[in-house]
Amino acid sequence: MSPAPLRRRLATSLSIFTLAALTACGSGPGTTGTTEAAPDPSGPAPSAAADRVVEATNGKVTVPGDVERIVSISYATGALLDLGVLPVGTSAIDENNPMELLPSQVETARKIESIGSGIEVNIEKVASLDPDLIIVEGATAFDWGVKKLEGVAPTLYFGIKTPVDLLDAQRKIATAVGKDAEFAKLKADYEAGAARIKSTYADRLSTLKWSIASSYGGGEFLVDTRTSWVGRILADAGATFSAASAEDKEHEVTYSDEKISVLADADVILVPRTAATGEVPQETRDLTEKPAWKLLKAAKNGKVLPVTYATADRYGTSIDVLNQVETILKGL
Repeated sequence: MSPAPLRRRLATSLSIFTLAALTACGSGPGTTGTTEAAPDPSGPAPSAAADRVVEATNGKVTVPGDVERIVSISYATGALLDLGVLPVGTSAIDENNPMELLPSQVETARKIESIGSGIEVNIEKVASLDPDLIIVEGATAFDWGVKKLEGVAPTLYFGIKTPVDLLDAQRKIATAVGKDAEFAKLKADYEAGAARIKSTYADRLSTLKWSIASSYGGGEFLVDTRTSWVGRILADAGATFSAASAEDKEHEVTYSDEKISVLADADVILVPRTAATGEVPQETRDLTEKPAWKLLKAAKNGKVLPVTYATADRYGTSIDVLNQVETILKGL
């Protein structure tokens, strides 16, 4: 897969404190009034949480068991917020770098200390936050400075090449921060939602053909397939795909604008809108204004519909996309 579309889409060691054992002076020759401390009747004190070994793109990383201060970079922030974990530092959250956060998470994320925007990570700022874990989740097309970050604290780097990598990363992040149960609930909620939609709207899902399209200009447009971020959610919900989106060798395919007719059989075309602005990007709007686009069945029937979270990077955004799909189905 060419890294260009993905690049555009994806915009200290833990200090281990040793508790000093309390020792009492034992009775011995010539000593008086000293006895050994009686054992605690409630039993031994609970031991510290065990370290965890997590396999990431940068290898097997030992994560301290009692992680408290986490710096999250790029998509890792949303993954942590889904799990109820608040990082002490994160990539800047702004219009140019929304990182697909849910509306309920945006203001919280903006209050977290910024460690730089995008791939411009300020290593000194990261170090000043005294993290005991750093988590980076982002496209492999970028240089995230992982080696430098590893010099500050244990660092988990999850390089993203395909959509499924994002879900796998959230699972491993949950293990790293001791939130396996929270992850399991998110996953179960998503699967239950997909199953309910698949059952409730079976007739519409089986008779209508779906596709996802967008553009970055330059005389080209993208068609997302059933293995794309939104495509896999539609597939889980039981959707039938148009011919262009039915293939599964790549998660997105680039066409020249002269090939708009590849979407001719689509009954519904979803076009991504930006989470930060709630608007479909201008380049995609320009695509939908082309004469050939207006001849498409979906366009003529008013079934070119926006969907937020084109990069549904984790279960939080995936559940949101499911809800949007259900709203669309109700109106079909």
